[in-house]
Amino acid sequence: MTTVRFVLRLVPLLAAILIDSISYTIVVPVLAAALVSDNPILMTGQGQSIRYIVYGVALGVFELMMLYMAPVLGEISDRIGRRPVLVACLIGVAASFVLIGGAILFNIVALLLLGRILGGAMAGSQAVAQAAAVDQSNEETKPLALSLCLFASSVGFILGPLIGGAMAHAERPTVFDFTIPIGITALLALLAVALILLWYREPVRPQAQRMVLKDVDLLMGVRGFRAALVDPVIRRIVVIFACMQVAWGAYFLFLPSLLFERFDVDTGAVSLMMGLLGVGFCAAYGLCLPWLQKRIAARTIAAWSLWGTAALMAVSFWSHDLEVQWAIAFPIATVVSIAYGAIITQFSDAVESDRQGWILGISISVTALAWGSSSIAAGMLSGLDYMAPFVLALVAMFASAGLATMRPVQSVAQLKGE
Repeated sequence: MTTVRFVLRLVPLLAAILIDSISYTIVVPVLAAALVSDNPILMTGQGQSIRYIVYGVALGVFELMMLYMAPVLGEISDRIGRRPVLVACLIGVAASFVLIGGAILFNIVALLLLGRILGGAMAGSQAVAQAAAVDQSNEETKPLALSLCLFASSVGFILGPLIGGAMAHAERPTVFDFTIPIGITALLALLAVALILLWYREPVRPQAQRMVLKDVDLLMGVRGFRAALVDPVIRRIVVIFACMQVAWGAYFLFLPSLLFERFDVDTGAVSLMMGLLGVGFCAAYGLCLPWLQKRIAARTIAAWSLWGTAALMAVSFWSHDLEVQWAIAFPIATVVSIAYGAIITQFSDAVESDRQGWILGISISVTALAWGSSSIAAGMLSGLDYMAPFVLALVAMFASAGLATMRPVQSVAQLKGE
């Protein structure tokens, strides 16, 4: 019953994470169909190359804003509390989807880009919600809380493309087929706001402060990132995590090109494989990771999981058997997710309780930077050969596993003998 009550306290936070994840993934099928399909809804009078550029900018500007703002929002939540920041983020997400829906309805690209900028700036709700879940936890329940947060994110990773793809890829899509999933996401974000206001009870925070606009340092995200790299322990985790995310970003984003080029499968098969990967994410966070974290140290889990992911990537790289690719999909998603969760736990363990929002915001920024850079680099490399992104993924994943296996360094405080 104690565990049930603990999980119930996390429900509004898990809902916020779920909806944040849906909002992150739903735009890909919608914007792809609206901009770069054979029957685009947006920029119908422009050439395909221009529409591809706008599509890339619309996706990329989100990552850049998230990279910068996630630590800022995490830091603010450490100072004034999680609840107001979560509410502001979710309202921002709802507003961003209203702008995107308006862009599609009225064929105004500026509204699309503005919506993506606002959405990226307000994309820190997942890190803040994770920090809030840690606030609700003790040392025994923190691994469960983080696993549930990651599980909620994984469910959103499945639901987002399904909701967006089901509408945007109708047999004869109209403008409403594109705006309906956008409107649904905006409503879900407002529902999460209601849950936070009505259900979430934030623990008393003696360090909470009153802030006004002039107190917000808009460079705290950059400074916070630099501060994270000063501590050898955090710097080591950042480097391991960055290599892992570069590898997984390149592999995940360019897996469809491997399936198309090597096996000549159709879009339906690719979608099913992406769905199978999502099931692996859920299995990792819902079952495997909680069980492992009760028995094995997070650093050991991360190291072995990274090696397992690297090995499965190598099999995927060399295998020309489609059945092998299907067999790999579930275990590789499960193992890489276990590694991800173990590294997030290491991030959380590296700082005190009053710095959880900051450090988890840093983890989101590392992910955004890694995925953004890997997608750009892999896209350029794919012009040389469709397998080039997988070479990048292999090198980065083996580097991450090797670094994770090395003996950990001491923190600044340990080095000073404090």
